[in-house]
Amino acid sequence: MKSLLHLKAVLPVSALNAGYFISRGLGRHVERTIDSFEIIYVNSGVLGMFEEDVTYNVEQGQAIILFPNRHHGGTRQFDKNLSFYWIHFRIDEEADALGKGIMSLPQLINLSNPEQYVELMRRFIKRQEYDFENKTVLNLILLEILCELSDSSCPMKISSPKLVLANNADQYIRLHIEEPLSSSIIAEALDCNTDYLGRIFNQIYGKTLTDAIHEHRLNKASKMLIETSLNGNEIAYQCGYSDTDYFRRCFRKHRGMTPKEYRQTYCLVSTNIEE
Repeated sequence: MKSLLHLKAVLPVSALNAGYFISRGLGRHVERTIDSFEIIYVNSGVLGMFEEDVTYNVEQGQAIILFPNRHHGGTRQFDKNLSFYWIHFRIDEEADALGKGIMSLPQLINLSNPEQYVELMRRFIKRQEYDFENKTVLNLILLEILCELSDSSCPMKISSPKLVLANNADQYIRLHIEEPLSSSIIAEALDCNTDYLGRIFNQIYGKTLTDAIHEHRLNKASKMLIETSLNGNEIAYQCGYSDTDYFRRCFRKHRGMTPKEYRQTYCLVSTNIEE
């Protein structure tokens, strides 16, 4: 009796390498022509780029896809606060010839869920560090990254009053994450009934306002743990947690590890651009 499940597939993409860059305010992106695709996601600051005769200012929360065999490079000095993730890959010729179209991506994309994209990039980079030879896993993560970009290229259109209200509540949380937050505080700021806002938010986002507050705070804390040298107490306060023990309990519950363990696992800081 067979006890192994064997799967065969031709994946459409072939991952090469990836990394995370933090600027020191020196230099600019190198000018070059390469034989692979490159995706750059700007985590903070603005990146000036050109490809052939087209120029781009890639802002925080945006990703740009650079195509193979096209000359590209930087248009200006790196900002001091610039940081970005990058990944190189190729399209598999066999899959391209035999497969059918599954997605079409614009060259410049506004990420609708940047936290999800960054989490996928962290996963790719860490996997690359300890299991670089396992290309199948890297290719699968890359495919998920491209799917995230595809989802962002066709974001939900905000049209109805309910969608607008839910979106405004989510934006309020993002902008006031360091302050005391609750359903009633958000409802008062938006001049609406607390119970009504809670129902609409849950209907649109599939979560409660309380869950959204925790999610945004923990996403910010996760980002600060790997991109800054601040200690856990400082990060907790900047993410709206006045009780640092409660912050650690929430973090462990939702991330499956302590803030210290998370920092040790996902720290990706680099200050060079050797790609």
